[in-house]
Order: sequence, then structure tokens, then C-alpha cells
Amino acid sequence: MKSVSLLSFAAAALFGLVLSCTSDPSTSDAFEPSESTFDAVAETDAAAGVSRSDGGRDDATATGLVWPNHASYATSDPWLVVHHDVITEMRPRVLAINFDNDPTTRNNWKKHVEQLIAGFAEGSRYHGYSDPTAKPFLKYEVSKWVDLADETPPAGWPHKYSTKLPVNCNSTAFYQFDYAALFEEKMAAAFGAPLCELFARGEVHEVWLHANGDPSPYTCPDGKVLDTVGIAEILEAKPKYDASGRKTGEFERCAGNGCLAPRDFEAFKACGRTVRVLYINSTRGPGCAMHSAGHGYEWMARSGAVPELKPRFMEFANFDLDTRLGLPFRDWYTCDAPDCLTFTGPNSVNWKVRDMSGSIPELDQGCGNVHFAPNARGHYDENDFEVLSRCEHFGLRDGENGKDEVESFSRAKYARYRTLAPDCGGAWQVYWRQSFPGFGNRAKDSSGRPMRNWWPYIFW
Repeated sequence: MKSVSLLSFAAAALFGLVLSCTSDPSTSDAFEPSESTFDAVAETDAAAGVSRSDGGRDDATATGLVWPNHASYATSDPWLVVHHDVITEMRPRVLAINFDNDPTTRNNWKKHVEQLIAGFAEGSRYHGYSDPTAKPFLKYEVSKWVDLADETPPAGWPHKYSTKLPVNCNSTAFYQFDYAALFEEKMAAAFGAPLCELFARGEVHEVWLHANGDPSPYTCPDGKVLDTVGIAEILEAKPKYDASGRKTGEFERCAGNGCLAPRDFEAFKACGRTVRVLYINSTRGPGCAMHSAGHGYEWMARSGAVPELKPRFMEFANFDLDTRLGLPFRDWYTCDAPDCLTFTGPNSVNWKVRDMSGSIPELDQGCGNVHFAPNARGHYDENDFEVLSRCEHFGLRDGENGKDEVESFSRAKYARYRTLAPDCGGAWQVYWRQSFPGFGNRAKDSSGRPMRNWWPYIFW
């Protein structure tokens, strides 16, 4: 879901090196950053005290690093591309902004943020469901708490969100929140500096908006009435890269759950690096925000901004139904009914979409996506029917004839995470994320090339 109202689903650096070596050069990806990328980080690595015996190649496969650090601290640094495979932990910094006026939900602002941080951390434990020693790779930290709620709303203000929530009454996008306003001088005073400057200094890597899901109509200053104020679940502008990890000079405006409107895209792009804004609906729980962030990863990965990630993610998320199975659509998001899919066995399914239908005798699926767990019969469906999936074996090539092993899947697989993320399919989101090839994975793609950790890509 990419068009949302306020009521809808969306909901400090560690300097130095990690002392233990955790990377195995024999499993490093065949990817090789360009010479210009290596040159771009040579000076910052020297400042970090990283020995560079061969332009960084040797030590980039032998030294663990925590990001951000005093050599690299901002999103889209060339350093991230070169050191992708040896980053052992990321501690992204969040600018958390509250626009919620309703005291019943406003008081949960920090709790909601902390719950989401815990969910992201658990979801970044590669195969954490089967490996109790797996450590979180993503450890978000809040660098700035900015409360823009009205202490006393003006007389007659009918909404549960703040008068300071910026609204674009002339928006032609699927949302009405004025994202470009976040980069303007008025907000800079609240943030302590212009937003692009905070991104450049590495004080902020993501922005999280906390607002009440108030669906009431909104009256603009000129008298125009909007049905509601819509905030996108998550939006992102990201530099585009070529196959060598070199920036092309272009930006992807559809790297979030939907595409940025031109005015907002220009504001994001002006920062010159990845900028991502997530919406946390204060009337919902952490699962809904994880659901939204999951859509962001889907759009970022399949946008092609990072070419090496796209084909691997398409296979994992079952976004390859057209190329792999010859279906007339790419993925099950095309489904328009709750009984779109009828599983006739653990690895076979009948489908119907609009006026089309068919049967798949050998589904051989990956791990699914945000709306469709491997056994889902329609959007958001969770059930006990057991089907075969490659979630826990994706890319391991540990089955017959070098294929991934398959394993029985039902919602019992992720039941343990219901307390952590109880709403909006949040438990499934945690399990799904733990199945991403993460830090220390031994996965290989269909051509036999080792897969890299999928998490650093979000900050390229």
C-alpha cells in the first residue's frame, strides 16, 4: 500500500575498529569497487587508522568496522561501498519528529520509536530464528528528539495532529504532507540546522515522523478542503549506482513506497545523498511501521538503484513470477481478492486474478514479500496451511542438485515475534527480515556468486 492517510497502516557514533576479524575473504563477493571509488576513500581511511596495503583491497576483507565512524559518517559515502563487506554493525542516527497533539497517543512517542528500534534490531539478526548467537546488525539510535506538538492548540483546531504539520494543499501526489517543508528555514530552527546539513554531518541518517492517524477533512488557508491529510508510509531518494559501485550522478525518486513528487524530490536530492523519511502512525504499533519500512526496502531493491541487489531480491521476494513461471504479472500484489490463491499442495497453487486464472504445479518459491508470506492466500493473509519455502535456506544451495533446501512454512514460524511486533503482520516482518542474506551469510546467487550483506545497501 503506498497511498495512505494519517489513519492507515504506516505507523552517536562509535569510533574505531572492531577488534576481531569476522570476514572470510574466500566468501567475499566478486563485486569490485571502481578505482575512483577506492581513491575517494583513501584519505578518510588514513584518518581512520586503517592500513591500506593495496588501495584498501586487502584490509577491506580483513578488518571489521562499525559505521558510522570518524572516517565515514554520512549516507552515500564512497567509503560504504568499499567497506560494505567488512562492516560488522551499523548504528544509524534518527531524527525523530513528533506532530501528535492527542495526549493519549503523544505520550507514547518515544516508546513507539524505541519499540521500532527493537524490531529493526531483531529483524537484522541473520537467521536469528535458528541461531541464538546471531547479533543485531542494525542498532538505530535517536540523535535528535524534536517535539512539534502544540502545547495548547489554537481555539477551533479540530485535528489530533499539530498545526505545525506541513500540508501541501496543491499536491498532485498520492500524499499531502509537505516533505519539502522539512528542508526549509523554519524547520531548520527546530532541528538546530538545515536538514541537508544534518545529513552531511552524519548527525542524521533517517527521519521518522510520528503523527496521529486523524482521518478528518482538512481546510486549507484558501478555503480548499482536502478529504484528509495523507502521509506516505516511507519515501526515499537515492543515488543511482553502476555495476562497479560508482555513482552515476542520477537519483532514484522511487526508492520508497511510491515516488516522490517533483518538488519533494528536488528537496531530497539537494542533499546529494540517500534521504529516507518513515511515517509512524501514533495510533498503531511497531509492526505497522515495520510493515511500511518493508515496502521501502521492496521499492529500493527493485528500483535498480543498486544493480547487484535487484535480481537477488526479486528472486527472494517472489517478484519474478513473470520471468520464472511465465505468469502475466510480476508478483502477487496483483491479487484483487482475499482468495486469490488456493494452495493445492505444499508446492502447488491455483490462482485467479481479475478475469485470469491458472495453476502452478511446481511453485518453487523464494520467501515472499511484505503482503504475501509464502502461504498467503491474499493480501495480509496469515494461516496455518503448510507450504514449502526457501526462507531459511535462501541462497545456501544446500539442497539436491545445488538448489536451495526447502522447508515447511506456516505462521507458526514467526509466532515468537508477536509480542515484539503484534500488529500489521509485524511478526512476519521480523522473520522475513531475518531471512535476508545478512552479516556473515554464506549465500550465493543463481550464478554462483557470493551474496553480500543486504543491510548496508540502504545507506549507500
